[in-house]
Amino acid sequence: MIRRRRYVTASLLIAGALLAVSRWTRASVEPVSREALAAGFDAGIRNLVIEWDPADPRPEAERRQALFGFMYQTYRASAWIPQSLFDSNVLAQTVAGDVDTIVGRKVGLVLWRDNPRVLAFGMAPNAGTGEPLRWTVNCLVCHMAEIDGVAYFGAGTKTFDELWLGEALKRLTSERWRALVPARSGDAALTADANRILNPHHHDKIDSITRARSTAFAASHVELYMRTHENDMPPVADVGRGDVKTPPLWHTVAKMPARRWYTDGSFHGPFPLMASSMELEKDRSFDALIADVIPTIKEEFGTVVQHLRPPPYPYAIDRALAARGRELFHSQDIGCHRCHGTYDAGRADWPGVHVDVGTDRARLDVVSPQLVQAFAQSPLAAEGALVKSRGYAATPLTGVWANFPYLHNGSVPTLHHLLGPASERPKIFQVTAAATLDRVRVGQPLVARDADDGRTSEAERLRRHGSDRDWFNTARPGCSNIGHDFWPQIQTDDNRRALIEYLKTL
Repeated sequence: MIRRRRYVTASLLIAGALLAVSRWTRASVEPVSREALAAGFDAGIRNLVIEWDPADPRPEAERRQALFGFMYQTYRASAWIPQSLFDSNVLAQTVAGDVDTIVGRKVGLVLWRDNPRVLAFGMAPNAGTGEPLRWTVNCLVCHMAEIDGVAYFGAGTKTFDELWLGEALKRLTSERWRALVPARSGDAALTADANRILNPHHHDKIDSITRARSTAFAASHVELYMRTHENDMPPVADVGRGDVKTPPLWHTVAKMPARRWYTDGSFHGPFPLMASSMELEKDRSFDALIADVIPTIKEEFGTVVQHLRPPPYPYAIDRALAARGRELFHSQDIGCHRCHGTYDAGRADWPGVHVDVGTDRARLDVVSPQLVQAFAQSPLAAEGALVKSRGYAATPLTGVWANFPYLHNGSVPTLHHLLGPASERPKIFQVTAAATLDRVRVGQPLVARDADDGRTSEAERLRRHGSDRDWFNTARPGCSNIGHDFWPQIQTDDNRRALIEYLKTL
């Protein structure tokens, strides 16, 4: 069995303890009710951008109730982190730094600034249980993004670092640290159990190389294998590595007719099952998946996910230039529509094309014979089939302005670079700069505004940050930015600008 034994520095882990320096006091270990959460829900989402299908016939109250359940979903979690663990950690309380620095910048969650009870989107309390306050995480840690200070519901994360958070929580729940937890209400036992779950469910191949990239698909292979091999992990060589960016939830409605899911379309079925595979990492059994998780996923797919629509581009659009771009998009010579579909009056007609356009194959090759076999032997096979794809999805382009960085692995920072010569794409860019929109090139800046690297050469950035998880380095395994080179068809900067302006309208 393979165990990951890497630890980051003690000071980093202390600073990264989720909630360690927070708005809560020790009194916050008291139970929280769903009624209290519901009472503040409307105020809590007043500044959140959520685009909903205007044709949804349900009453507003029913839609709100479904959204409330989705945002606070716990899937009856088996792994909880007690609030008392953070409140009792004297060392953590001495760390200088505010909430934005620790939870927002270090962990990379989107802060829920209008919610006095929940610090960040994706954090879910054990509300309504009557037990002391405890926390788990849900889909929104990966399906929320903040762009120019605005939180967008359903967008793929730009900054969340699952590895960093996991390492911090493993150390924080270790025997040395959990000794500080009061022996009350079972919190010490819960902390020990969380540490047990956090440690044996990691494999050398499932740590993302860069923050804000997901290895959940490879992790699901590990978990499926473990369930049928007495909790032993598969050999390293049998598990593929393919870091991907998180797609937006609003792509769901476009993909529904094709019934193919994930970046390579390898899962064929009526709805995606990623949330269930993520629950396996929390030590859930197949029985729990069948009884609790999958029925909840199906319900939320029908009541929330399929009703989400893309947020409109929030700034001015040159409509004349966009009209020219629309002509190019549908032209015989460029013909983006042939793979990416057509978009009229807010409706997406996506052809479901999955094709090899020369991009990095690492994620495509994750679907190995071993993974297909492990899936076929699991109860999840009753919900669909796993089939190796010939290529990645020519992704729907709804809300493409907010779906940066581009390509399946997020290796291209802007539409300008994606539609230009592949040879001119940046070799390195700062992931944490993605909270700001480059309105000219549409995507993320190469360097954060407050960084001291803005005037340095690319070679110098590679030297300084080539091994830094906060920077995307295209030389890393699975991170290549090659492929999808349509510059020979686009040909001119004028055409590129027109296409980008049109894409803002989708």
